[in-house]
Order: sequence, then C-alpha cells, then structure tokens
Amino acid sequence: MHGFSCRLTEAQLSEIETWPAHVATYPETFGKLLTTHTPEFIGLSHDSGLWLNSSYGEGVIVGVIDTTIWPSSESFHDQGMPAVPEKWKGKCEEADHFKPSYCNRKLIGSRFFLKGTKVGPGSASDKSFSHGTHICSTAAGNFVPGASYSGHAKGTARGVASRAHIAIYAVANSESENPSSVDVLAAFDQAMADGVDVISLSIGVDVPSPYQDAISMPSLTAVDRGIFVAAAAANNPDRWALQNGAPWITTVGAGTVDRSFTAQIVLSNGAMIEGYSFFQLDIFAADVPLYHCQRKLGCGSSSLNRSEVAGKIVLFDDVDPEGMHTAPDLLDSGAFGGLLVTNHPETLFHPDEGYFPMIALSQGSGDTVRNYIACSPGGAKVQSLRFRLTKLGGTPAPKVALYSSRGPDAINPSILKPDLLAPGHQILAAFSRERPYTSLGEYSVVTDYGLMTGTSMAAPHVAGAAALLKSVYPEWTPAAIRSALMTTAYVVDNTGKIFTEQQTDEPMTPTEFGAGHIDLKRAMDPGLVYDLRTQDYVDFLCGQNFTEKQINAILRQRGWHCRAELKVEDLNYPSLTTTTIKVGDKGPGRTVKFRRVLTNVGEGKSVYRATLGKRPADDENQSGAEKAVVSLPQRDQEVLGHFGRRRRFPGKGLLLSAVD
Repeated sequence: MHGFSCRLTEAQLSEIETWPAHVATYPETFGKLLTTHTPEFIGLSHDSGLWLNSSYGEGVIVGVIDTTIWPSSESFHDQGMPAVPEKWKGKCEEADHFKPSYCNRKLIGSRFFLKGTKVGPGSASDKSFSHGTHICSTAAGNFVPGASYSGHAKGTARGVASRAHIAIYAVANSESENPSSVDVLAAFDQAMADGVDVISLSIGVDVPSPYQDAISMPSLTAVDRGIFVAAAAANNPDRWALQNGAPWITTVGAGTVDRSFTAQIVLSNGAMIEGYSFFQLDIFAADVPLYHCQRKLGCGSSSLNRSEVAGKIVLFDDVDPEGMHTAPDLLDSGAFGGLLVTNHPETLFHPDEGYFPMIALSQGSGDTVRNYIACSPGGAKVQSLRFRLTKLGGTPAPKVALYSSRGPDAINPSILKPDLLAPGHQILAAFSRERPYTSLGEYSVVTDYGLMTGTSMAAPHVAGAAALLKSVYPEWTPAAIRSALMTTAYVVDNTGKIFTEQQTDEPMTPTEFGAGHIDLKRAMDPGLVYDLRTQDYVDFLCGQNFTEKQINAILRQRGWHCRAELKVEDLNYPSLTTTTIKVGDKGPGRTVKFRRVLTNVGEGKSVYRATLGKRPADDENQSGAEKAVVSLPQRDQEVLGHFGRRRRFPGKGLLLSAVD
C-alpha cells in the first residue's frame, strides 16, 4: 500500500508523522474539470498511416479519469472490437446508475471514486455524465455513422483510437463538481493496478507545493510503469495560469479546427451573405421584414418594442458578447430572428444557444445589411434563410483557442509548456441523454452527440494519439511517445503563417502552442526521439533541491537516490527553453548550454546534421533573422527569448525541436 486517506485531528497527525514508516502527509485539495472531423484534421486516414499500422489502436487500454459516463452511448458499442487484453485486471463496479452488464469489449472498466467529492464543493446531485462521456468517446469511441448535433457537423463519429479499449475512473458526477485530490489519487492508483496503457486527464488541482499534488505525484509513478499521461493545460488564457505542467506529463493546449457552423442569408435585393449560427432547425422564410435596432437611438436587446419587432428579423449593431442576452429578449418580443453584428462572429455563440434563429455577422457583412436597409425606404426584407450548414476548409486554422492556458509553467518556466496543441474548440463527441443539452422555451433538448469546447477536449486527442503509437511501438516509453508527437508537430496554419490567437489574430509563440499542433501523418516516423527514464526525472528533482525523502514521497516508493543534480537545461526534453537577459539590460546576454541525447528509432542507420532554422515568418517581407525576439512576461520582470526551430535532417523525415 502506497498510502491512505483519512480525517485526523492535529494530535493524531503529529503522532503519525513520528512513525518510522511515515514518508509524507498532504492536505486534501479540490480540482476543476477542465468527433466527426478532427481525426482527419490531425492527420489520420483510413487509407494509410497510423490508423492502419496500429489497427486503430487495437490492444491498447485508455484509462480516463473524469466524471461518470453515460454507458448507453452508441460510441461505446463493441462491434468490431477485439477481445479484452489478458493483462487487464480491472472490472466494472456497480453504482446507482451503472450496472456491470453495461460493460463490453469496448468499455471494459468502470470504477467510482466519489467519497471526497461528497464533502467538498460542488453538487453531488447533478448526475449529468456528459463531460466524461465526451472525453471517452473523443479518445477511443467506436465508429458511429450519421452522428451530429441537431444536423451540425454530421458524419461518422469515432475516437482517435477507435479500436482501443476504454476504462473510466469517475471522480465526479458532473462538470459542476470539483473532484477531491483524495479521489483523483485513488483513481490513478487503481488505473495503474488495473493495467491501463494511457491515462487521459482533463482535471486540474491546486498545487500545495511543486510537484507534490494529486496529479503530479501519481503521474510520475504511472510514467515509471510505462503509462503515458496526457493532461489538459486548463482554460485560463492568462500567463502563468497553465496547470499540469510537470515534465513527465504531456500538457495539452487547445486549438481551433477548420470547421465552422454557418447560416446563409439572401436579401431581397439578391445579396447573399454568410454568418455563424447554431440554430437547430431548417426553417422556411420568405420576404421576412428587417428591423434595424440602432443603439444610438436607444435600442438594445433588453429594450425591444414588441409592436415594432414582432414577426421581423432584427439587426443589432456592435454586439458585446459579455453583456449579450439577446435570444430571450427576441423570443419574448415575438421577433422572427436576429442578425448580430460583432467583431468576432465565430466566437459569439455557444452551441447550446441554438434554440432561436440568430446569426452572427462580421462587420463587413453587417455593413452590407445596413446599407441595404438604408437604401430601402419602402421596407427591407430577407428573401431566404438557410441554417445547419457545416463548412470545412476555413482559414486560418488552426488557431490558439482564446481560452487555452498560456505558459510559462509557474513552477518551472525553463521547461516549455504546454507541450502540444490539439483540437479543443467545438468538438463533436458523445453526450449524455441524462442531461439536457439546452432548453427550447419550457422544453429540455437532449442529444446523443454534442459540441463541447476546452482544453478538456484537446487532452483526449493526444491520449488517443499516444494509444495509436503505443499499439505500433509497444516498447516505446511515455517520453519517446511524447517526443515523437512534439518533434513532428507543426507551427504554421493552413495559410502558411505562424499560429495566431483565435480572437485577436496576434501571432503566438511556443508559450502558447508548445512544440506545435499534433500531426499524426508524421508522428509514426520521427527518426530520433528524446527519451527519458524515471532516474532522469529523479535527477531533475535533485537539481531542483528536492531531498531524497521528498523524491521518494513524490514517487510514493522507497529506494530512489540522486545520481546527479541535473540542471533543468540538461533534462532530455524535446524542447530547449531558457530565460536570458532583462529588458533594458545593456550588458551581453549569457550563454546557455543544453545537452541532449537522441535515440534512433528509425530504420537502419541515418546521418543527421543540426541547423538552427528561422522563425516561421508571419510576414513574407521579414528579414528572416536566425533568431527572432519575443517577449515572455514574468511576474515582476520581462525577459527576452529566442523562438526558433532546431532541425535535424535524416535521409528521410524531419525532426523539429522548439527553441524558446
């Protein structure tokens, strides 16, 4: 037994800490819970590559630590699934909403760790199950033809590793609950004992002290046992807000995809414009009058005159997303629909706002409608409306999602975090019919598949990718798998520009997107990998001034010793990161030496040469300097870093390492 949880008085705790067998004691904390097109977007194909070589992840077990799930989802059917691996030691436990008979060759394990949650913040009565259901189906859901969210994103739903097995370790009933650190720790231990190969985690916990929390500690134990751990970076876009940044965890930020959910408007003068909408129905509209709600005349969504807007489509200028409550007001006023002009129409609506025909328009499209209204004294009308139009191939994509937590990691800014970017915005995956997705007047709307957004959705994409690589290369360590994903990632969007921020369009840096966006077309053949073993992490902790007693407590086992005090620059990480000089310092910058050991995992012998590449230009007229300077704001100072890409060219393939 590695440990136990209990409630103690101060006197009892003091007594236990005197016992010879006592290693460490940690107070309980609480954490937060942080598809049809995305497999193709990350480079998977039925015709060749990682899906075929891994048989879609056959034989790999993905453990998901999250909320309880809705086991009746079609994504968890076991048609075409192989037998349960002989190594599996887990089981399906019975709960008030879950019977062991729900398990099959796809969903092979279900365990519940809800004791701590019941005494912590959150509501244990809200058993919606959707967060965990969505995560599991994204990582390893089975094939489900004809899936959609009320006609949006229609296609075949499937997880990244659709033939991998799933085991759910529930630490909360719903996303409204804050899971207890005690339960998260117990879930990790059970997942390791059961025999999972990959763990997907979309939870963040408070860190009482560096690397000594309910995610960092068991994650290192898991990695020691060969289990890959992917975790969400969190949903706070502030600097230093990133979570799950321990160097043995693969930390995942969220990116957008090239898919949008649009509607088409044809004005009575023949002009056709496009906007964004999640309206769930196909409606017939012919010659519907337009009404311009002008803010300068005192018109706002909360001050609509029913006699003026009933039966009309209302145009709003310069809608503020923060103060928007337009749909209920339009519904109450009897309006037919709404056109909302905003600077960022693609981010105005949430998918659950599809109960009323509203369309978000860009300022340019808004000008088209405004000019038409101004030139139509006899009355402007909308000739027709079309909804539920899913559009692919949008540019630029991917972008760094506006909510994705930024680095640097507050605990150790000299390790680049996040590690990777993966799809996290408006991801379609399985949903629970136990929870209404949205409301339509007095009625609740349920759905089998729903769109969700967050780094919570990005992490299972990487977990699924790791499962595919684990199936092809079962001997690879978690560090080797991460290295393959990082060194084959890309940092330019589909217009050839460096990634930008979703809302501001400002160029991003590795502190936002890490090594780049995962590319599973190339991850199977990285050529070289930066490998790490448990002793390397121990030596890293020694270099961070942890004592051997503390290190053994983190690993929760005795016998680990400091072989050396490894400098952070010498940790064999797939990126090279350091701080240099303060802004305004007139003196020369310091020289930092990095030491890396590369392992050839390619076929035969290859010769590699190292060069320092240029920063991907966001302007074709850039001078193309060897190193471009970017600002990395710290708490009380600003430092300069160099953003480049170190390339190693073998006989085939390309290995890239982020330099920050």
